[in-house]
Amino acid sequence: MTTICDAVEVWEKWYKPIGNTIADSNGETIVFETFGDEYEFVKNSPDNKVWTWVDGGDGTYILSGRHYVNRIGFFVTEVEWDSAHMVVPYEKYEV
Repeated sequence: MTTICDAVEVWEKWYKPIGNTIADSNGETIVFETFGDEYEFVKNSPDNKVWTWVDGGDGTYILSGRHYVNRIGFFVTEVEWDSAHMVVPYEKYEV
C-alpha cells in the first residue's frame, strides 16, 4: 500500500483532525474506533466535523460524514466540512 501523502496532508492542514485522547492519553492517534467509548464520542460530535475512513476496494478513502459500510474508523476535525460529499484518497492498494 502507498499513502497518497499530498491529499492527506492538505486535508489534515485544512480540517485539523483532533487527537483521540480516549485511546491514547497523548492524543497522537487521530482515528476513532467504530465501537465503545470512542464511537460514543464520535456519535456526540457535530455531524459536519465527522469523517469516515473507508475501504473502497482499490484503496482507502476519507469521506465527509458518517458512513457504515466498509468503515475502518472515524475522524473528528476542528474545522467543519461544508460540502455534501467530500472524498480524500488515503491509500492505494498495490496490485
